[in-house]
Amino acid sequence: MPTATAAATGSIRVPRGSTPTRLLDAAERLFAARGYANTSVREITREAACNIAGINYHFGGKDQLYREVYARRLAALRDARLGALREVTTREAGRPSLEAVLEAFASSFLLPLSSRGEGRTLVDLMVRELAEPHLPLRMFRQLYAEPVQRALADAMMAATPGLGLDEAKASATSLVAQLVHQVHVGRRDSPSAGQPTCPETLARNIRHIVRFSAAGVRACASRGTLP
Repeated sequence: MPTATAAATGSIRVPRGSTPTRLLDAAERLFAARGYANTSVREITREAACNIAGINYHFGGKDQLYREVYARRLAALRDARLGALREVTTREAGRPSLEAVLEAFASSFLLPLSSRGEGRTLVDLMVRELAEPHLPLRMFRQLYAEPVQRALADAMMAATPGLGLDEAKASATSLVAQLVHQVHVGRRDSPSAGQPTCPETLARNIRHIVRFSAAGVRACASRGTLP
């Protein structure tokens, strides 16, 4: 039986179609739709077509299952964001423009808004957790926030002469805040639940965020180190 630590850190590895995978997939859909408190173990096991004891056997309980659902998604999001930054750096021979860095990151961040099904489920899942926090803060910080912020800051510094680490980290935080707000706006303004954001609208918003953020990053670089 997996340990609580394994579940919390996303270290469980399960084959597609197995009982643990079905439980994770079913729990993700239900948590996204209803939140943690309003989703019962019985509903999850019914959706996953497995025995009610399966959650305790494979995950040690509903709480650990919830953590593993997020750990799986946070790891996927982290890898997508880091991959986008690596791709633009490689494509630009190690010296991407600041706009290219910002656009690659913003597009990766907002991509779920332009897709149906799993993409929208992921957005709803994250919004639920922001509205009703249930995860340990350290889990989000260690699995996702810290490695992504540092990679984004490094890419910004490589693209912006004179930008220091403190300013780069602050700029990365500002960019992410704009993107999180866009996620909320896109979810709110969707024609109906589960519908993707209009690609044209999304592209226009990304262009604005890139222009706005690039100007701010360059202003930070010109002012020197933060006090």
